[in-house]
Amino acid sequence: MNNRQPYLGVSLAPIAGVTDRATRRISRELGCGMTYSELISAKGLQMGGRGSLNMLSHCADEHPMGIQVFGKDAESLGEAAKMATDMGPDEINLNLGCPAKKVVSHGSGVAATKDPVKLARIIRAMRANTDLPLTIKFRTGMNRSELNYLEVGRIAQEEGADAVILHARTRVMGFEGIADWRWIRDLVDALHVPVIGNGDVVDGPSAVRMVRETGCHGVMIARASYGNPWIFREVEAALRNGTVLPPPSYDERVEVLLRHIRYAVEDLGEHRGVLEMRKQTGWYLKGIPGVRELRVVTNRQEKMEDVLDTIRTWRERARQHPKYESDDPGDIAA
Repeated sequence: MNNRQPYLGVSLAPIAGVTDRATRRISRELGCGMTYSELISAKGLQMGGRGSLNMLSHCADEHPMGIQVFGKDAESLGEAAKMATDMGPDEINLNLGCPAKKVVSHGSGVAATKDPVKLARIIRAMRANTDLPLTIKFRTGMNRSELNYLEVGRIAQEEGADAVILHARTRVMGFEGIADWRWIRDLVDALHVPVIGNGDVVDGPSAVRMVRETGCHGVMIARASYGNPWIFREVEAALRNGTVLPPPSYDERVEVLLRHIRYAVEDLGEHRGVLEMRKQTGWYLKGIPGVRELRVVTNRQEKMEDVLDTIRTWRERARQHPKYESDDPGDIAA
């Protein structure tokens, strides 16, 4: 009997260039039950690449945490699974869904699902090199005429994966269009391992609808979390007992942003941390009066205290706006 227990609640999707250590920390503080690393190259780990090893080392002493790796051959992915396991995470995840051209052109990401025999060897090698829960994240296929998600799911199950995560879009769809949750429901019906749904969960009600319509065992959130880590506590409350939580106040949004900036600098150093947080500032403060003016200034600043002081000063001015605490942030003209 398999005693490995994959996490089946509300999780933060692994997102290249977004889900760094600071973002994962903030997400967990606001209710996220499981976070994942950015995708890490298996070949990079095998070859001792500095960038890949640094990404892996940034996952140390972090819980609950899953490390996601990507690649195209069993040897490097098996070794990557072992190296990732040695870091002590709570889960190992294989990326079979990245649609980026630079990943797909090398046979990784969603392209790694095109050869069933090779895919089976990859998952078998990873299973042999970790005792942790092993999960697979994938899309439904390259396009609508090449849907292979049921086959990929069965291979993952047969080779020892403990759960699968389906992003209900094809590679061609990228992140556009509407995720087709019927594909998640079909996968739930076809497998006996848990299925986690991903795609178009943007708030508590949509998470409840996904679970109700598909029977999935958990939900994963990606773009809807950008500048909105409160979505995790919102979804958790909605799934647990139907509670509808109020949105965060503008003041809370600013306070969490300031904390996020400090975490980023603490982890990455001042120069890189400030640079990485520029996009986050826009996401956190979207809709608040004067945010465009603020971003012009902070995008030129390189010192953390300068950025923090600028945001605090801007907040004091923004508080004078009659709609600063509007129930409809989109109603505020920046």
